[in-house]
Amino acid sequence: MVVTDIEERWHDDDYTVDPEQILARAELRDEIEDALVRLPAGYRTVVILHDAVGWPVPAIAEALRIGLPAAKQRLRRGRMMLVSALAEGDPKRAASLAQPVHCWQARRHISAYLDAELAPATQAAVESHLAVCPTCPPLYASLVGVRTQLSELRDPDSVIPGEIAARIGNRLSRVRSSARR
Repeated sequence: MVVTDIEERWHDDDYTVDPEQILARAELRDEIEDALVRLPAGYRTVVILHDAVGWPVPAIAEALRIGLPAAKQRLRRGRMMLVSALAEGDPKRAASLAQPVHCWQARRHISAYLDAELAPATQAAVESHLAVCPTCPPLYASLVGVRTQLSELRDPDSVIPGEIAARIGNRLSRVRSSARR
């Protein structure tokens, strides 16, 4: 979903949606999750933190280390994208919902799928979805590629901030000490 397309669509006086259909879809967990997963992460995060979790916009801006105007803009645009994703006629949404497993249902299992930790029925459902979905295979291929590159990382400590590495090291030391006792 391209932000500029959403802005242009919502600026068009002829653009509208059927609110009854939008609300009916939003009440179904699979539908709302499928629509949310279509939002870019920066917008999805702000919408979820504000509308689902109840955080005020200034707290979101602080947590994400963005300015207040940027947080407000992400919330506005994220909401517009969410409504548009729930609207009838979104081709990616229609293609996704035509699948026996919706995108979010498949995507939430993708990490376990990568690690071969799924039950056979769930694995088969994810594979069936990947075989026919227009949007998920590139995401899956990207995850595989990034995972492969990470496995070849020679010095993983160099990418972990020193403060976090020290906390992990301290925690591991305490665990080892407890195990020896």
